Amino acid sequence: MNILKAVWLAFLMPFFVMSCSVISQQIRKESMAPVNFKILLQETNKYMGNTVILGGYILETQNLADRSSIKVLQAPLGFGETPKSRDDSEGRFIISHKGFLDPEIYSKDRKVTVAGKIIGKAVEKIDQFPQSYLKIESREIHLWPKEENYPMSYYDPWYYPYPYYWHPYPYYWHPYPYYP
Repeated sequence: MNILKAVWLAFLMPFFVMSCSVISQQIRKESMAPVNFKILLQETNKYMGNTVILGGYILETQNLADRSSIKVLQAPLGFGETPKSRDDSEGRFIISHKGFLDPEIYSKDRKVTVAGKIIGKAVEKIDQFPQSYLKIESREIHLWPKEENYPMSYYDPWYYPYPYYWHPYPYYWHPYPYYP
C-alpha cells in the first residue's frame, strides 16, 4: 500500500510544482537553471542574452520616453517564486520594461518577480560607493499584492460572558438577558 502512495505522490508532484508558478510555462522552459545572483553579477558577459527569473523588492521606478526602469533589491525566490526576505539579498538589478509602468503601483518596497533577458551590467553610486546592477530586459513581470499588517483584534472573554449577562444589580449574575 505504501508503494502505491509513493507512486501516486511522485506522479502528482510535478503538477503541484508547475501550478504554483507566476511565470508562464513557455518562458520557464526558455529560462536557464537558477544561478547564484553573485555569479550572474561577476560573469555577466558569460550569461548575456539568457533568460533568467529573479525577484526582489522595488527600490525605485522611473519612466523614460519609451520605457520604464525599475531598480530592485534582489531576494532569493521561495515557493511559488515569491521573493523571500530582503536580508538575504546578494545585490541589485534593473528591470527595463517597454511601455509605461505607474510608479504609484510599482512603488517602493513592493515584491516583484521578473522573467527577462540579461542585457548587461551598470554601475551606479549609492552615496559615494559604486554599486553594480545587473540589467534585465523584461519578458514577464509579476507584481505581488501589498502585504498589509492588520492590527490583531482584542478578544476579551469576560466582555459578553455567554449565556449570562450582567443584571443591573451589582455582583449578581442572571441567567437571562435583562431588557428594561
